[in-house]
Amino acid sequence: MKKILILIALFTLILVGCMAQDDAPADQTAEEPTEDQTVGEITIVDGLGEHTFDGPQERIVAIEWNVAEELLAVGVQPVAVTDVEGFNKWVTIDQALDESVVDVGLRQEPNIEEIAKLEPDVIVGVTGYQEAMLPELEKIAPVVLLDSQSEEAIADIYASTLNNLRTVAQLVGKEQEAEAAITRVEDRMAEAQANIEAADLATLEFVFTQAYSSNDVPEFRLFTPNSMVSHVLEGMGLTNKIQDQEDEAYGFITANVEGVANYQEALFIHTVQLDDPLFENLSSNSAWNSLHFVENDLMFDAGSGVWTFGSVLSMETLINNVEEALTK
Repeated sequence: MKKILILIALFTLILVGCMAQDDAPADQTAEEPTEDQTVGEITIVDGLGEHTFDGPQERIVAIEWNVAEELLAVGVQPVAVTDVEGFNKWVTIDQALDESVVDVGLRQEPNIEEIAKLEPDVIVGVTGYQEAMLPELEKIAPVVLLDSQSEEAIADIYASTLNNLRTVAQLVGKEQEAEAAITRVEDRMAEAQANIEAADLATLEFVFTQAYSSNDVPEFRLFTPNSMVSHVLEGMGLTNKIQDQEDEAYGFITANVEGVANYQEALFIHTVQLDDPLFENLSSNSAWNSLHFVENDLMFDAGSGVWTFGSVLSMETLINNVEEALTK
C-alpha cells in the first residue's frame, strides 16, 4: 500500500511540474536577439537608400513643406521648417505649426548655421533639388530625402505621397496614425463622390488649375492625370479632361488662355491667391470670355489655400473645398 501511495505522489509531482512548464510566461522561453539584431532599431528606405536609426526620432528638421505636413498629420511638431511664412500662406490645413517651430531659411537654400544650432536628430527633405545640399546637411545630422523624382514616383504622385507619409511616420514611430490619416482621406473621397453624383452636374469632366498672374499675364498650371490633385478628384467621381499629356515631374503643364482652350468643355476648378487680380484682368479678354466653361457658368472656386503639392491634410482641404464648390 505504501508503494502505491509513493507512486501516486511521484506521478502527481511530475504532472504539476509539466503543467508549470506549460504555463510559464512566454518571455522565459523567448529567443534572445541575435548578434545582428538590436532591439528598437528602425530601418527606413528613402529616395537614396536605407537608413537605420536606434528608435523613433524626436527632433526633426523639415526642409520641405510636405515633410512638415506629414509630421503634423501624425501628431508630431517639427523642430524647424523652411519658410514658415510661406507654409502658413500656401498650405491651408486643419493642423498648425507651433509658434516654437523655428524658421530655417528657404526650401531651396536652408540656413545651415541655424539648423546646426538646433542639434536635430534627423533632417528630412526630398530628392531632386535638395540633393545638392546633402554634403553640408550630413555634417549636422543624418539626412533622409524622400523620393519625389524617380520614374515610379512621378508616374503616380498620389501613391508616392502616401509612401512618403508612411516613411515619415515610421521614422517617428507613428505608423498607426499615418494609416488612420490615409483612411480618413479615402473615406472622404467616397463621401464626396456620393454628394457630387447627387448634384447632377452638367458634366463630370474637369480641369483643375492653380492659376496666377506673372507680370499681369495669366498663367495656368493644369494638373495632369499623374498628379495628386487628379487622383483625389477622380476618387471623388470626376474625370480629368487632360488625357493627351506625358507624366510631368510635378504633375502639371503650364498654359496660357489659348492652351486652356484645348480643354474648355469641362468643369473649370481653380485655386488662385486672394490678392491676385487674375480674373479681374481677364474680364475684358474676348478669347477668355468665349471659352465654353465661362459662357456656361462652369467655373468653380476651390479656394485660395489649396496646396496642390501637399500630403493627406492638403488632400482633405482639396476634397472639402471642391465638394463644397460643386454642390452648393
